[in-house]
Amino acid sequence: KNRGSFITMNIAVTAPLDRKRWLAALQSGEEALDSLQAQMDLAEQQLLKAADPKAVYRIMNKADIKREGVSIEKHLAECEKVAVMGATLGMGVDDLIRRAQIQDMSMAVILDCGASLLIEEVCDTFQAQIDAQTDGYLTARFSPGYGDYPLEYQPLIIRYIDGPRKIGLNVTSNNLMVPRKSVTALIGISDHPVTGRLATCGECVLREKCTLRKEGKFCGD
Repeated sequence: KNRGSFITMNIAVTAPLDRKRWLAALQSGEEALDSLQAQMDLAEQQLLKAADPKAVYRIMNKADIKREGVSIEKHLAECEKVAVMGATLGMGVDDLIRRAQIQDMSMAVILDCGASLLIEEVCDTFQAQIDAQTDGYLTARFSPGYGDYPLEYQPLIIRYIDGPRKIGLNVTSNNLMVPRKSVTALIGISDHPVTGRLATCGECVLREKCTLRKEGKFCGD
């Protein structure tokens, strides 16, 4: 079902963004909510107005997908098929953050963190739609740059889903996505229930730089 074909969608986004997660992204405690509430409310309004979320996926044979790394292999171990997906908030959000960086840097940081939450919500909504349209059981998403799955695979993933033509998603020579608030990922598909697997700290290429690890935390928490 949907095997090999490109399925594109416009994703509806709605308020409100989770304020606790937003504060955590800002590295602020819940006690900061009162002082940041007005700015977050304004940022949310601006983000929802600027965002034009689009997403695309394609189901492929796992054997046809080039990949590298222990963590992605373990994540897809019980799967024969993979949904290759990409999602973006569009250039309007990039432009909004860029203007704020010139006019009000504190608002730019709030917008940037809010946009990161928003694209994750878009991805969650899109994955639920993929699940509803796909025969089989799905793993969680796994993106290039996570664990020891190299970011250098980003251009290949975008080629698999024809990102530039389908949803306006491109990648720079440094493997950064344009628009910036975008996500690509592999989602394993199996004929029996699977969850996939989070990368361990030992497998992660960012283990020496990770601020969560320095605080004794894990990104899967």
